[in-house]
Amino acid sequence: MHSLFFLPFLFMLFYLAILALVFYVIYKWVTKFIELKQEHNYLLGEILKKMDNK
Repeated sequence: MHSLFFLPFLFMLFYLAILALVFYVIYKWVTKFIELKQEHNYLLGEILKKMDNK
C-alpha cells in the first residue's frame, strides 16, 4: 500500500522530465536556427562586398 502512495509523484516527475526535454529541444532548435541565420547574413554580406569590388 505504501508503494502506491509514491506512484502519482513518479508520474508527475516523468511528465515534468518529458516537458523539460521538449523545452530543451525547442531551445536548441531555435538557437541553431538563429546561428545559421546570422551566418547566412554574414556570407551574403561577404558576397556583396566581393561583387562591389569587381
